[in-house]
Amino acid sequence: MMEYTMADLRSMLEYIDAELKDQAPYFDARLISRRNNVAQAIANLERAEETLAAIKKQPRPDAHNLTTVR
Repeated sequence: MMEYTMADLRSMLEYIDAELKDQAPYFDARLISRRNNVAQAIANLERAEETLAAIKKQPRPDAHNLTTVR
């Protein structure tokens, strides 16, 4: 499995969009599918970053208020 940074994905999306622009009107279905997958990966990462930022903003409970269930 390959791992990409957000910058890698954005660069890949720009490249694919340029390729699609050059191919118009004869689009390659595989390239369109890859473009959609990359765009979805970017959207998922952005949503995850927003969620993580929201979680980090929540106050942490005090240790004396925590209980353990046995």
